[in-house]
Amino acid sequence: MPARASLLALSWLAFFMADVRDGLGPFLATYLQQAKVQQELIGYTMTAGGLAAVAVTPFAGAWVDRSHAKRTMTAIAALAVMAASAAAFSTLSGTVLIASQIVTGVAGAVLAATMAALTLGLAKSAGFRRQTGRNEAASHAGNMLSAIGAGLIAYLLGAPWLLVVMGTMTLGALLSVWAIRAVDIDHEAARGSEPPEASAGAVEPVHAPVHAPVRALFHNRPLLMFGLACAFFHLGNAAMLPLLNQRLAATVADSAPLLWTGIAIVVAQLTMIPVALWVARSRRFDVAWFVYAAILVLPVRGVLAYAFTSEWNNIPVQVLDGMAAGALGVATPLMVQRFTEGSGRFNTSLGFVMTLQGVGAAMSPALANWVVGSGQHFALAFAALAASALLALPFFWLAQRPSGAASHGAQVHIRLRKHRER
Repeated sequence: MPARASLLALSWLAFFMADVRDGLGPFLATYLQQAKVQQELIGYTMTAGGLAAVAVTPFAGAWVDRSHAKRTMTAIAALAVMAASAAAFSTLSGTVLIASQIVTGVAGAVLAATMAALTLGLAKSAGFRRQTGRNEAASHAGNMLSAIGAGLIAYLLGAPWLLVVMGTMTLGALLSVWAIRAVDIDHEAARGSEPPEASAGAVEPVHAPVHAPVRALFHNRPLLMFGLACAFFHLGNAAMLPLLNQRLAATVADSAPLLWTGIAIVVAQLTMIPVALWVARSRRFDVAWFVYAAILVLPVRGVLAYAFTSEWNNIPVQVLDGMAAGALGVATPLMVQRFTEGSGRFNTSLGFVMTLQGVGAAMSPALANWVVGSGQHFALAFAALAASALLALPFFWLAQRPSGAASHGAQVHIRLRKHRER
């Protein structure tokens, strides 16, 4: 078993990475709205990072599956996000803004892949669910703390001072990476090469592991359906928080939208912490139950945002965000592990799902800002986002069909074992 110190350092990495992986996206959108940047440019800027992440995510997962330099990759990607964020707040040039978000998207994809791999490589299959819950809870706590600091600093000193908070979190992430011992990382377990029975205490085979070919992912029906469900969920989810605060900046005078961005993030993250721990530790409910709940909560959130325009409406809307995103954040890697167990392609598969999820997330701000348009139709945009989220429901239902949802990982392992015997 890995040293406790490495698992503790992993949780601290999740805490500090919360503010590093995605840069300062919600604050950046609100800052640009206050600066009266053209509405379409805001949408293009925020979408550029998402599209870059979409393009890189599957390659990042495959790269991490093969690499033993997961800690180095994490450190370099964190520094890249910090540099890109500094560039974004130094100019209103469309070219620089879009380029900064492309760098953030690429580096964020690498960070997501290394974090998942380090978790599985340190905790193994037996401890993956519990450690994923701890990581998510730590991540939400980090987001909450950084949002409080960022919101107050932006309100008192101005948006560029947000970089002080991000620089502090980046330093903490680098120290946490350094504290993870390289010898504690099982790189075969990190790529999902543990067979399904390994977690039940079976003796591991002495022969070299055989990994499923990448093309096998496209024949994994539950994985494909789950990826599409994530895509539609994030099409409805990704733009909702930035849009709430863009509406404040555009329609409510003296509303301190940067401060309310921080408040909204704090409320959501505070809700996510107990939800993440509940999903990770629940013995009564299967992980799939929490995915269904997350999908159904999102349209309710959109309806509330549509109906009420006061800045205080951010609070109930963001509580619902915390419930949905908190559950799905833990459930996504767990569902991917379930569908691919024993294949040796966990990070590649997770990257594939995150790519589909990223397509939805990347298109979300473009869709929302297109609906808002010059007529400032914010309410209609919230209705469109809520409707998009409902499309996730039938796809996840198909992913849960008995044909493969529960047994696909075991089937993959049987095929690989037959391949070895031949």
